Amino acid sequence: MAMKGPEPHDPLARWLQAEREMDDAGAEAALFELFESVPRLAPSPGFSDRVMQRIAIPEPVLVKEHWIVWLFRSPGFRLVLASCLITAVVALFFLPQMLLAVARVVTFGDMLELGVASVVDLGRWLGVAGRVGDWFLTVLGALAVSLSSPDAIKAMAACLAVSGLSIAVLRELMTRDRSLRYVDPIR
Repeated sequence: MAMKGPEPHDPLARWLQAEREMDDAGAEAALFELFESVPRLAPSPGFSDRVMQRIAIPEPVLVKEHWIVWLFRSPGFRLVLASCLITAVVALFFLPQMLLAVARVVTFGDMLELGVASVVDLGRWLGVAGRVGDWFLTVLGALAVSLSSPDAIKAMAACLAVSGLSIAVLRELMTRDRSLRYVDPIR
């Protein structure tokens, strides 16, 4: 059976035939014609208008207001804030008399003695904290040295396994059969 030649109006068949025959010029011409016959991909008229109508926001987006704005809009908070401001203004009138009364009771020497005692106590607390911290560092260093050996790690793992197993057994014993049949009846 003889092969038919490509139909003159079919660019795909002509291109394939030209490729089989190694005809580069004919293959390129048929391929170019094939690509020219493919319809162009373009959106239909009015596509962008339809998309913009679809994504258009019909009403304004409500932005959640910050809690401070909400707080200042509440009348209760405004009332509390106003009463605090009024109290502060009234207290400012009495502040000089209060300071004079405190100044008569407490002298400058008393305040200086209190400051020095506070600094000395702070130094003592820092000294205690330094000694406790040094002790913790010593213990942690000893643990680090002892736990760096494989035997210590094995012993620690064994201890953890035994303690975990004992906790599981104790929990099982405590929750196993919790009924009232073992309790003596009240007579």
